Amino acid sequence: MPNHTGRLVLTTADPVAGPDAALLAAALSHSGFIGDPLPGRPGAFGVGRNFLSLLAFSGCAVAIAAAPGPDPGAAFCHVHFSALTAAPRLRWGRNTRPPRCPGCRTRLLEWRRRILESPPRPLPGLTCTTCGETRPPWRWDWKEQGGYGRLFVMVEEVFPGEAVPTGPLLDLLTDACGSGWRHFFVQD
Repeated sequence: MPNHTGRLVLTTADPVAGPDAALLAAALSHSGFIGDPLPGRPGAFGVGRNFLSLLAFSGCAVAIAAAPGPDPGAAFCHVHFSALTAAPRLRWGRNTRPPRCPGCRTRLLEWRRRILESPPRPLPGLTCTTCGETRPPWRWDWKEQGGYGRLFVMVEEVFPGEAVPTGPLLDLLTDACGSGWRHFFVQD
């Protein structure tokens, strides 16, 4: 099986915020960022008529497969909403590197063991092995390679760094839910 191209992940700047997915979908549909729902894929939408104007793509010849092809397993660009969770959760991928302490910049080399293998807690804290400060894991610097949130809007089949949200798209998301937004990239 080929490696996943990647995804652009959008989530609230405050990982504890719980935006309403229906309001977001309505706003993104009205703006033309998303198109019709994709049959058989709950929470997934085709790209809309203004998709390419609300994301800034790098490169001079942007070519995305915006619809499923004849091969049912073929990758194509679409937008997917995750389910809203009760608490912030980490989205990460094979491209995710150790986060850095925001105080002293030490890398948390054992992040997988300390975060992924630890029992869930309501507000987990990570203690830096160098400076001794304890912060929630979402306060660590993930360098746009992972992040926390309760709801994620994912643009599928976008290589990391290939596309970033424009100011108008971030404003649209903020207006729809009353909270600022941020982005990062992950690959499965």
